[in-house]
Amino acid sequence: MTGITYEVLEKLGVLSESPRGWTKELRLMNWNNRGPRYDLREWSPGDRKASRGITLSLREMRGLQEILMETEFPDIGDDMENEDLDAADPVGALSEPEREFSGTKRRKAG
Repeated sequence: MTGITYEVLEKLGVLSESPRGWTKELRLMNWNNRGPRYDLREWSPGDRKASRGITLSLREMRGLQEILMETEFPDIGDDMENEDLDAADPVGALSEPEREFSGTKRRKAG
């Protein structure tokens, strides 16, 4: 299996940072030379590892932007202590190609 390649075209913004230094970021990326895509995922300090994320085309990003602009978000209490369990170790649940990219092997349960 060939490795995953990527190029950071632009770092658009950081949404949050965990106590361990992982940042949830929106970036413009080129994964495996397939052209630019908007990318939302967590990155380790120094960008050595990446969590599972989502990539969006420009059309999908514009659709998301429209949904966000039309949505009123109720206050749900922005308490960082209530984030998912993966926030402490976002690489723990990666797919095989993502683990290969991150250099981290999945832990087996039990």
